[in-house]
Amino acid sequence: MVNGRTSETDLINPAIALIARYGDEENGLEIAVLAKKLREIIRPTAADLMPLKGRSDDRLSQVIRNLVSHRALEKRGLATYRKGEALTRGSYVLTDLGKASVKESWARRLR
Repeated sequence: MVNGRTSETDLINPAIALIARYGDEENGLEIAVLAKKLREIIRPTAADLMPLKGRSDDRLSQVIRNLVSHRALEKRGLATYRKGEALTRGSYVLTDLGKASVKESWARRLR
């Protein structure tokens, strides 16, 4: 956490655990589903829930979007981003490194 706010780095382990738990082997986990499930398991701080100026969403929503737009999982070799005809916002599929990197604490928490 940075300044009492959830950072992209804070979301990496939960994201790969969610992809492993809820994602399909071939198609992965859709970004919209990943975002929803991240919000369900992350304990947002007051700062995370502050609305963004001129927008209808909060800071945590922005951090989750940044996780995707900055390709944080791809840069670490944990997942690949896929976008196909059937996927409106794309999905993440875990790489072998991503599968091996799923933290036990998150895996147990999601069971």
